[in-house]
Amino acid sequence: MSLPTKEEALAELNAIQKEQREYVKNVGIEYRFGCYEEKRADSCHLLGEFTEAIEQNFKAALNLFRDNCVQRDYPKSCYKYAMYLLHGKEVEPSFARMVRPLEVACKGDLPPACRYLGLVHWNGDENKTPPNSGKAEEAMLKACELEDPEACWLLSTWYLGPEAKFAKHKMESKHKKPLGQLQRDVEKALAYGIRACDLNVPQACANVSRMYRVGDGIPKNPDKSKEYIEKATAIVDLLRSREATPDFTGS
Repeated sequence: MSLPTKEEALAELNAIQKEQREYVKNVGIEYRFGCYEEKRADSCHLLGEFTEAIEQNFKAALNLFRDNCVQRDYPKSCYKYAMYLLHGKEVEPSFARMVRPLEVACKGDLPPACRYLGLVHWNGDENKTPPNSGKAEEAMLKACELEDPEACWLLSTWYLGPEAKFAKHKMESKHKKPLGQLQRDVEKALAYGIRACDLNVPQACANVSRMYRVGDGIPKNPDKSKEYIEKATAIVDLLRSREATPDFTGS
């Protein structure tokens, strides 16, 4: 069997690309029909993702996510709308306006939505809305129950109190104003720190190690301290190895 000529190979490539373009076009048509004609919330969300990822029309995608959230309370669209509000993409950024869409998304059991809802309540909104520690704790607890690793880590640091010398979350460092505050509870801090460590958050493992090393509200335990710092190191090494591993194309 002879190899195809350069012209034959190019013709085959063009045919494949044409087929792919036709497929993408048909997908877009299907999502638009489902959204605009059948008024289906799932189709409107898929159309938003299609508009964002394929067409790169972020303003139109924002409008689709926002309308699908406001009109139909679709959790995934509400989360996407909240992220546009957080990053100020095609819209004025606003923590206050994130609350309702995040509440819908969290009620729909989307773990990151519950985490961001907790952070929004923890931060407040400049001088408009003060922090609400109770609501922040409630949302973050649900996020951790849904096995959001970062939520469990944040809960651990919150229970340690503001005087504890641990790294702050990026959303907690955006403003110099007072943040939320929970009553110090070392047992909860340790429990959620261990849970976050088990979910592969190296910062949490390091925090637990420090608690055992210095006896921060618990008896000193050098063996446990060593165990958890080794876990932190192993997780970091694993993450680095994954970043350095080439994909199947070798790039």
